[in-house]
Amino acid sequence: MRKFTTTYYKLSSNGKFPEGNGFRLAFISDLHNMEFGPDNTVLKAVIDEAAPDLVIIGGDQIVAKPGENLDPGLSFAERLAEEYQVIYGCGNHEYRLKLYPEQYSDLYEKLRERLKKAGICYLENETADLTISGCPVRIYGYAMDRTYYNRFYRGPLPVSELTDHLGKPDPARYGILLAHHPAYRSSYASYGADLTLSGHYHGGVVGLGAHRGLVTPDFRLFSKNCRGLFLTGGTCQIISAGTGEHTIPVRIWNRRELIITDIGKP
Repeated sequence: MRKFTTTYYKLSSNGKFPEGNGFRLAFISDLHNMEFGPDNTVLKAVIDEAAPDLVIIGGDQIVAKPGENLDPGLSFAERLAEEYQVIYGCGNHEYRLKLYPEQYSDLYEKLRERLKKAGICYLENETADLTISGCPVRIYGYAMDRTYYNRFYRGPLPVSELTDHLGKPDPARYGILLAHHPAYRSSYASYGADLTLSGHYHGGVVGLGAHRGLVTPDFRLFSKNCRGLFLTGGTCQIISAGTGEHTIPVRIWNRRELIITDIGKP
């Protein structure tokens, strides 16, 4: 059976919650239709044991491939939504379904319909305000333009790209930015959300220490942004190694990863 590790983080609320308040979130990224036990029962059991207040899917829950079935990635999201509040951010595979209807037909519309029917909040350059255990939260779902996903693009991501799509962060709410591509850490920090959640790099295929990997999907060698927790001023970025992979189905010194994060909890 495929294996994964569970990584736990504990973060400050940056003074945005009442004293003693906080919440727990589970972060799943890059499942790519992978299964851990029949119908992902093993992955679901670990999430249930952690008992999160919120589940965030960071994108690439599915595989964008002509004729590909959206299961089991969406089926797992639907089962999670039966018990948890689920927020779903846009990854490059979801974006691809929308961008190339001549290849993928109506798969994007089917994805959106299934998520809506399940009560899952899909954020594509949109925000959502939540109150979780008395804690005010705003989630910013950034859907990055294909320019920045280009395998050989090495230019900057202007902060205006974020503010134009999402507005400026609300200082009264704990801000969580869903930004699937992890490479633009300085831009995310400058944007100013308290926490950025990213994935996409699958841990760099071969893990080379706490954060570094051998190669990324955009052909960066020895990137320092492949996984882990990064602190910049008062902001944090968590980059998941992902729970699945595609194209290069290899992982060496690089476990698939579920992330559980406590924010502001005593």
